[in-house]
Amino acid sequence: MTPTLGTCCDDMRHARERVPESLFRVADNGVLYLTVGLVKTEEGLGFFDQAVFYCPFCGRQLQSRESVLKSPDAL
Repeated sequence: MTPTLGTCCDDMRHARERVPESLFRVADNGVLYLTVGLVKTEEGLGFFDQAVFYCPFCGRQLQSRESVLKSPDAL
């Protein structure tokens, strides 16, 4: 994880620290995601995550599309 992922401003830091309620997460591949949807399935709860490119609070760029696409397990 780069130092800027989720540490760009106090609002983002607080949003990420609200464990377990936080909808932000850094995946094992180093990509910062925001959960934007949930769905109940027979196998349990499913999550729809979207990569976060810009901080929704301060607008700072956190990661590029290129870095997300190059990350392991990128779709």
